[in-house]
Amino acid sequence: MIYGNAEVIKMIRIFLFWSIFLTALGCNADEALTEEAQKLLSNMEAHIRVVLQRSSNQMLEMQMNQSPSLAPYKDVMTKFLERHISYESLKPEMARMYAEAYTLAELKELNAFYSSKVGKKTLDLQSRLVARGEQIAAAKVKNNLDELGSMIKAESKRLQKLSQ
Repeated sequence: MIYGNAEVIKMIRIFLFWSIFLTALGCNADEALTEEAQKLLSNMEAHIRVVLQRSSNQMLEMQMNQSPSLAPYKDVMTKFLERHISYESLKPEMARMYAEAYTLAELKELNAFYSSKVGKKTLDLQSRLVARGEQIAAAKVKNNLDELGSMIKAESKRLQKLSQ
């Protein structure tokens, strides 16, 4: 089938129209996802700020313990961490992360949940519950260290027998 110039131009125009239209739809979908992800971050902002601050403090403390010679630079390191591990500096990447991980419908559900009374309570309690869970686990391990010692001795004997 041979097409005339007018028909080819018409087909190109139709193709371009649909390409632009579909691209625009994709951009709107991406924009809607990003907006919903940003809304989710706003709903969780107080919680995220606490987590980031705690994480930053732990990193700084760990660095100070591992390298006491860095003590004179603690203020500089604190400013650096505040600049690069702050809610403001991480928000764009975090919004992208949530937009990539969830569908628009899922983000809307998450926003509905975290906007609800029980969602807000969940965010308020989450850090304390995780910390309490870590304390429970640590106590359980501490209370059963004798068992670990026995297990290590038994494994050591087994490995010695294998090497003979």
